[in-house]
Amino acid sequence: MDRLVHEIEQAAREAGAIIRSAHGTELGIENKEGRANFVTKYDTMVQEFLTERLRNILPEARFLGEENGMDLFTSEDAEGYLFVIDPIDGTTNFIHNLHPHVTSIGLFKDGQPWAGVVYAPVTDQLFSAQRGEGAYENGVRIHSSRQGLSDNIMLTGTSGFSMSAFAVSQKLTYAFQERCQGFRSTGSAEYNLCMIASGRAGGYFEMKLGLWDFAAGSVILEEAGGRITDYHGRPLTYREGSGIVALCEGIAADENLPDTGAYWDMWDGK
Repeated sequence: MDRLVHEIEQAAREAGAIIRSAHGTELGIENKEGRANFVTKYDTMVQEFLTERLRNILPEARFLGEENGMDLFTSEDAEGYLFVIDPIDGTTNFIHNLHPHVTSIGLFKDGQPWAGVVYAPVTDQLFSAQRGEGAYENGVRIHSSRQGLSDNIMLTGTSGFSMSAFAVSQKLTYAFQERCQGFRSTGSAEYNLCMIASGRAGGYFEMKLGLWDFAAGSVILEEAGGRITDYHGRPLTYREGSGIVALCEGIAADENLPDTGAYWDMWDGK
């Protein structure tokens, strides 16, 4: 992979060291807009660290991140390089000292994901990919499962910020349940995408995510042979948040999956 990606990997590891240092200290927990939506002083600290660190690596890049009002994609972001950062994806897990919580860094080029790095500091798992160069976990090439739904477990997000989205997600989970080996919920969207990319899980869907929740993992998954779309099977725009359906190679080839678009249409969007 490009030297630039290796430098981003190192920045992610350094951010992970900050996160590992947190427990046993005051986390500075605050509520954000919406139900069960939290931010800690470490979310802000890590984003500020990464913004400075990555600016030194690629001075011409722009930045989009979950915290500090950096969360809106603008027309200027569609040109050149753009870093899309989630300092701690899985903040609720982090607050409760649960794994996984990860740092994710997506690098867009002319409005499309070009590289992604996701680092899980507790387990020292570093996932990375560059467009056209394959996907890797700790330097070892990975590929999504080529098995079908019956031979895989599925992952789902609870969409906890929206109870109406949660209710629809449960119906879709039920529709998949009879054909797969079971469901798991990790609490981190980016980690879920990496689990599919590495062949540990077959698929994942969630109805309400920010752009930073899939900016890095989408590249990793696609470079590992998987597929990520919106609920109607359309390519993601990568201009804003979205509901996503992510599938391994084997399940993506199945023509008899539940109609996720029909479930999306049940949601009132609130």
